[in-house]
Amino acid sequence: MIIPREDDKIRLYIQLDGKDVIDASGRVDKSKAGPEMILDVARKTLHPFTIKTQKSYDWWTIYVTGQRVAERYTVHNRVFIAGDVCHSHSPKAGQGMNASMQDSYNLAWKLVHVLKGIAHPTLLQTYEFERRQYAQDLIDFDKKFSKLFSGKPYSELNLDGVSHVEFLKAFQTFGGFTSGLGVQYTDSMIIDSNHQNLAQNIFIGRRLPPRPLLRAADCRSIDLHDLLISDARFKLLVFTGDTHDPAQMAIFQEFAKQFSASGSFFAEFSLPDSMRKVFDIIPISSEKKETIMYNALPRILWSHWSKVLVDDIDMRGVTGSGKVYKSLGINAAGAVIVVRPDGYVAAIAPNRNSPWSTDSPTKSTFLKFASMLLVLLLSANPLSLLRFELADPDA
Repeated sequence: MIIPREDDKIRLYIQLDGKDVIDASGRVDKSKAGPEMILDVARKTLHPFTIKTQKSYDWWTIYVTGQRVAERYTVHNRVFIAGDVCHSHSPKAGQGMNASMQDSYNLAWKLVHVLKGIAHPTLLQTYEFERRQYAQDLIDFDKKFSKLFSGKPYSELNLDGVSHVEFLKAFQTFGGFTSGLGVQYTDSMIIDSNHQNLAQNIFIGRRLPPRPLLRAADCRSIDLHDLLISDARFKLLVFTGDTHDPAQMAIFQEFAKQFSASGSFFAEFSLPDSMRKVFDIIPISSEKKETIMYNALPRILWSHWSKVLVDDIDMRGVTGSGKVYKSLGINAAGAVIVVRPDGYVAAIAPNRNSPWSTDSPTKSTFLKFASMLLVLLLSANPLSLLRFELADPDA
């Protein structure tokens, strides 16, 4: 692997035959290697191209690539490890810092909820459950990725070589690890994969992809990710459908009524302000920008005029798309997407049949998820069931 660096320098990653540099104890003996020896291997690999002998070298090293995962990421949910401490792999995939940052992000919001006394410590068990599986998947990929670089390219003389198709597929997978959009968590106490059919192109357990939208009040373009800020709150993305249609608006008026009715999951928070310190509700309508009135939507479904969005293209025809519903696989009836504080989709719920009511005979997926979440958020302090107050997330 050749990495361009500053001042026209390059960095070379060269795979060596272990027997040339490993001592009797199985450890690297640097006295058996040096930059010239490494360059000789590089020259053979790059033949018929050449590398000139350099006058000096800024830096060189040699090490054994370890591809391992720690057995545990935590001890009794009191001590946690993250990053290279709990997983090691080759540098070729460039995932060391990415994996470490994602480990920390996954753990941070859960610690915030537990340390503030909001959530039960059980929530912390999901850190190891999610991130250890991710690390194992990364290492399985890393082994294949490293093998591609060490193999010779496909040719008429080397029919068993690595083809460009294999490289392309590997780099596409690599992009998913780098962005986090290819990482998928399996079902747990904070992931429920039912109702995937309501948004076929949003993968439950993965990060929500970015999408261009408009603010309903002033038609200013905004990306959905701009509203998924890291404030430790769950985001409820309410895809309302075409709210210009009286029948659809009537559905969401009933939806809002059930949302805050006695017996609803959200009514447990007692006050709307208390609820909004845990959940940020963002309605997204498919109504046209020319007709939508943001304040016509039920007040319980939006906290600020700038958080009512419309799936349309701006006046100049430049930003927005008008195709977000279609690209996400959401039909005209709409749906509710539950996004965790770390940006991963936790659940998808229908917006009909009173999914918020604890008396609902349908026992919807979201009710199951919400009831579980209520236990996590409130079981740390049972007295908070009737009066739930949190610190201002913007403070």
